[in-house]
Amino acid sequence: MSEAKPQDGSTVKGYRTLTTGDIERMNRLKDVSRHFCSLLDTEREAAAAEVVERGSHAETERAEALRCLALARTKMQEACMWACRAVARPDADC
Repeated sequence: MSEAKPQDGSTVKGYRTLTTGDIERMNRLKDVSRHFCSLLDTEREAAAAEVVERGSHAETERAEALRCLALARTKMQEACMWACRAVARPDADC
């Protein structure tokens, strides 16, 4: 995840002006997401480093583990987005 410039809401259509507290809460949520994604990266590296025989059951299991980790990352990013949206409270049509 890249660092974005904090927005105060005054230049983003459909968003209210964010308070300092709103920004702090959103940043805490993003920190948790980054930490979790970092843990997922560690697990991905461990799974990718496993030596398995091509075409074996172990290779299939490793591929499934990597797929699960990729899904976990996507779902964490989505969870972070929804949580931040709850803090930011954009207009319903955004």
